[in-house]
Amino acid sequence: MITLVQAEILLRQNNNLYCYDGDTCYVTIDGKNQKIRLLELDTPEISKPKCDAELVLGLKARDFVNDLIKNAKTIQFITDYELDYFGRILSYLIIDGEDVSALLIKNGLGVVYKKGHKMDWCES
Repeated sequence: MITLVQAEILLRQNNNLYCYDGDTCYVTIDGKNQKIRLLELDTPEISKPKCDAELVLGLKARDFVNDLIKNAKTIQFITDYELDYFGRILSYLIIDGEDVSALLIKNGLGVVYKKGHKMDWCES
């Protein structure tokens, strides 16, 4: 029997995307379809954006991560399998040695996540 600590995490596609948005990706863990939530990151919402600007930025963040994955030589997950409020596994996603959360922040497509504080992407 494989314990969660030894579980194999594989990215999977859903509607031709590996990640739904900038901070939520589709994975399979030991044959079970699940989602991961990238740690230390808050990206604009796609499903319920508060304004058009948030949706546009959210789509850019999603496409940025999906492009990184499509062109990756190496993909690594670093997680202790803790779940967030929505049941997603909290994880770092490392692509070609780079922390994806940090890359999104560096490129203006996300901010450092602060518990209890949601970024207002509609402010100019």
